[in-house]
Amino acid sequence: MLNWDVQDVRRYKDKPFEFKETLDLTKEMQNRTDEILKIAPVEVAGQLFNDHGLVISDVKVETTLTVPSTRSLLPVELPINIRINEAYNIDNVSDEELEDYNVVIPIDDDNPTINVYESIIDNILLSIPTKVLTEKEEAENIMPSGKNWSVISEDEFNKQKEEEHVNPEFAKLKNLFNDDKQD
Repeated sequence: MLNWDVQDVRRYKDKPFEFKETLDLTKEMQNRTDEILKIAPVEVAGQLFNDHGLVISDVKVETTLTVPSTRSLLPVELPINIRINEAYNIDNVSDEELEDYNVVIPIDDDNPTINVYESIIDNILLSIPTKVLTEKEEAENIMPSGKNWSVISEDEFNKQKEEEHVNPEFAKLKNLFNDDKQD
């Protein structure tokens, strides 16, 4: 399940430890968020490299999520194709030596395992954009509406705010004072 004991990974000193799996993450993903309606099988391929007290992971993840549109809640298929690079600190390497790595995960001494499985789930969730639209919503800039209401863009709101909606009765009075100044 993409968890390896540190001792097993240490045996691969001269060459990378390679893995390739297809995962069903439906249950795990839906337990973590309600936003995922469906998830296709997750194709995972990667390598673990030993590097002076660190294990470096290089993992490619491909799947397709079905998530609701952020406008209409209609289902949208969202292809996910990500690459995960992390370093696992298996020999308590000092912080100064870790500056070259963006993500460094310490290994628990009581349970010395490298858990790529959790990392895959976390990174898939992080790759879901905050704005998801159907193709039609994106192409036609469709906004939700109903009886006596509609959603407008921020630009439209600002434009409406700038335009003064003057009562026609007051509009007549507006010109009244202009006549006095001309005399």
